[in-house]
Amino acid sequence: MACERALEYVREHDFGFMPHNNDFITHPDFRRNTGSWNHRREPKTAQVTAGKDVVGFNLHLDFGIYHRALSPLNHTYQIYFSKAPADVRDYDGSGGWFKVYQLGTTTPWNGTDQGWLTRDKKNFQFRLPNEIPAGQYLMRTEQMSVHPPYRQKEWYIQCAHLNIASNYRGRMPGPTVRFPGGYNINDAAIQLDSWAKPPPRFAPMPGPQIWPN
Repeated sequence: MACERALEYVREHDFGFMPHNNDFITHPDFRRNTGSWNHRREPKTAQVTAGKDVVGFNLHLDFGIYHRALSPLNHTYQIYFSKAPADVRDYDGSGGWFKVYQLGTTTPWNGTDQGWLTRDKKNFQFRLPNEIPAGQYLMRTEQMSVHPPYRQKEWYIQCAHLNIASNYRGRMPGPTVRFPGGYNINDAAIQLDSWAKPPPRFAPMPGPQIWPN
């Protein structure tokens, strides 16, 4: 589906383009980003159909997700869904979240910057799976930048509003996690040091496996 303007279906937040550090994973705002609750009534809710429509996020910047300003900056990228109990505009994201999309590195990976699948990308889109129950959802974008000082990460979070039409009647999407609590500072993905010598040959993704699985 096409958007006519930036943030048409996306909740604004009050943290600008600045990232959060690893301490943020233990904060309730890790669900949606700082101050987004103040903007929950501003965006529209996108009307989409499971198994048919393409959804996702575009970077509102003039460069891709990799840059070379001070040092190479690479990212893992995830998109999660959380079903609202009623109107998504009044939902704080405190329920369960399941992952529907991710990009990390090539498999196998040779440990270089060129192996990151997010490198220079600005658009992150996918077709909605058939296996999503009808209802209103928060769709959460999460970038975890793999950045010096090596095991310190930077986090970029934002959410959009979806109303999904679906005939799916199967098992509920999962596994699910809750934020905060879904990630731990000692998780392998957060502890990854991609500048280690010799370089790692595997970059684990944060969070659960993708739905459907």
